[in-house]
Amino acid sequence: MNDELTPSERAALRARIVGGAHDIKPVGAHRNAWIAGSVAAAMVVAIAGGVAVTSTLSAPEIATTPSPSPTVTAAPVPVPTPTLTPTPTQTPTSRPTLPVLAFDGDCSAVLDESAASSVVGVPMNLWEGLSVWDARSLGGVSCHWRTQDPTGWQSVSVTVLPYSVVPDTVRAKAGVAPGCEGDPCDYSERFGDAWVSANASSATVAMDAVAAVGPRAAASPGTERALPASAWRLDDCDNRLRSAVERTLGRSGLEPVGTDDVPQGQEWDVLTARGAAAWCSVAPPAYDAPDYFTLRLSIAAGAQSDASEVERFGGSPIHVEGARAAWWIPPVNGVGGRLRADAGGGIVEAVGTDLTEDQMSDLVAAIIGAFE
Repeated sequence: MNDELTPSERAALRARIVGGAHDIKPVGAHRNAWIAGSVAAAMVVAIAGGVAVTSTLSAPEIATTPSPSPTVTAAPVPVPTPTLTPTPTQTPTSRPTLPVLAFDGDCSAVLDESAASSVVGVPMNLWEGLSVWDARSLGGVSCHWRTQDPTGWQSVSVTVLPYSVVPDTVRAKAGVAPGCEGDPCDYSERFGDAWVSANASSATVAMDAVAAVGPRAAASPGTERALPASAWRLDDCDNRLRSAVERTLGRSGLEPVGTDDVPQGQEWDVLTARGAAAWCSVAPPAYDAPDYFTLRLSIAAGAQSDASEVERFGGSPIHVEGARAAWWIPPVNGVGGRLRADAGGGIVEAVGTDLTEDQMSDLVAAIIGAFE
């Protein structure tokens, strides 16, 4: 330091440096007291012409003139470079995916037998029939329960589908109590992204079944499925297939079977609107004709059979021209033999009366040809 400064001048200089450093306010929490000290040191260098600061800056004042002392050069104090901690990359939280089928296709998750019995009011059992079409083709599930008591037969069916596959004409029926007098006794509601429909022996049972399933269906609505590109187009089933039957049998003037035992209801309306299902029938116009027969045709576009399931229900593999696989299911009590065939565009199941197995095989081959 400049030895020519008097003690009073040195004290004034020290006060100015320290006071100026205290007036500097740091702009961040990491710039604390060491910044004030650094600024003070810089000001000393500027004022003293570059001479290093010594310990006399903070020493008490001495009344007498100090003796000359060697200049001590302060070693530079290394300033640590702050280590930057990398911001951890957060892995996006995966969102749970919805099951492909509503309730994973498990009917016991829709309603177990105890719950179904509680809804209907009598003991019920899950009925596993061999269906041609069902809600699985559109991402849903369809289940059926029946009583085992033949003296008090009752049934209830429940279907759960993604709401996105339901057409507006069916959506308009949601929440409308069924009449059940000559009309399908079914009831439906929307629960979130799920559409739940029930068909039962009474309106009360149908509505209670929907209420029992609906809240849980909202958490498992299934994912909408599109039909395969190879799926048959099921337009104009009656006219298109009747011509194939007439050519095969060498008959003409055939008409639909005169019956009201046909597929119907809200689930059926959804399946047909989406092009997943069709049903039609063929018979001679006169019921009392000596060569009278009936042929009922169920078609599922884009579907394929489970061979083990068909065989479990009595199906025996046979050859049908144009089919990938086919099975003959003998008639129950001698009435209505069934022939089921898988082809590139879907499933055909024919149920006939007064028709032989060979005739049924030829008819199904002609029907597959009419589609393809």
